[in-house]
Amino acid sequence: MYRAVPGRPPVHRVPLRRLVSGPPPAPDRVFYHNIWLRGPNSPQIEGLVPRLRRLDCYLTMVSNQWLLRAVEFRALMAASHVRNQAVVGRAGRRYRSMLAHRSEQIAYFPGRIVAQLDDPAFSEREVALLNRPNVAVFVMTSDRAVERFRSMGVDKPSYVLPLGSEVESLSDAAVASVRTRHRRSPDEVVVGYIASTLRLDGDRHAEEPLHNVEHLLALWNEIRARAPKARLWLIGAASERLRARVAGRDDVLLLGTVPQPEALPYVAAFDIALYPRAKDQGVRASKIADHMGAGVPTVSYDYEVVGDLRESGAGLLAKTPAEFVDAVVRLVDDEPERRRLAAVARRAGAERDWRVLIPRFERDVLDVYLV
Repeated sequence: MYRAVPGRPPVHRVPLRRLVSGPPPAPDRVFYHNIWLRGPNSPQIEGLVPRLRRLDCYLTMVSNQWLLRAVEFRALMAASHVRNQAVVGRAGRRYRSMLAHRSEQIAYFPGRIVAQLDDPAFSEREVALLNRPNVAVFVMTSDRAVERFRSMGVDKPSYVLPLGSEVESLSDAAVASVRTRHRRSPDEVVVGYIASTLRLDGDRHAEEPLHNVEHLLALWNEIRARAPKARLWLIGAASERLRARVAGRDDVLLLGTVPQPEALPYVAAFDIALYPRAKDQGVRASKIADHMGAGVPTVSYDYEVVGDLRESGAGLLAKTPAEFVDAVVRLVDDEPERRRLAAVARRAGAERDWRVLIPRFERDVLDVYLV
């Protein structure tokens, strides 16, 4: 079972049977329905949903075992029309308002809706759903995403909720413990990357840019040749190909999977965080919020997915692989600059602490649009 992050309350789950029996919900309660993994979910959803006091969460639980999870998730998505009609449609008879994280749910709920699209497709269908009369406001993670929907014809009020970070899970003791266990010397400069899985070309699912580290290793070979005191920490489930590739190397440390509640202290133990994704996703990356929350400077390619870095100045952005390597080498050799960027990241990360974002979201969105 997935362990809760310290300071995060449990999700207020309500049995699905309550949609057909039992006392009606209080008028201020907000309906919420989603597929929920028995393990890490979307960091933004998992950080937000348990902390919103007015939510009644009707969750369809999915296994944490990857094969069973894949089968269950695909089956649920294939039957999404039937499920939404049965769950969301029924909720419309008992609830006045809903928080929707999946745009297709909008079509089934007659009451007031706050639409927060975690992974928008920016499709004409989404535009039509957002423009429905009962959608009170749509919530995005950046101004640029809002403007994109505006350019497509969405005319509803909007709200920007930045990607949050579990800053409350950080402690000096936890970070010190990670450093003591894994740093070889005080002079070592730790360059880190974290993903749920780490793959090489030829591995299953290696086409996913977040999980393929071929490009990262190519960059690292050049970085290490110019910065011998640097060491690469890779956090995530490494494939057999990757283990064989780095076997015997003392400049690469495979740390394996770190449960999400324990991951942020590992990130905080980095001196430099990497985000070497070679393709722009468009939607901002939750990893960048964690890097800032942990107070770690980041080197990345200059894409919209890392817009938070550009706006905060909490890292260095490169246009080419050569610039990427130069930026990392520069930070390895320049401790004062690392410290300066770390301080900038820490200040920006404090604004993404869920303890700051949640009261704002409740005050500015739920209490205004779902009265």
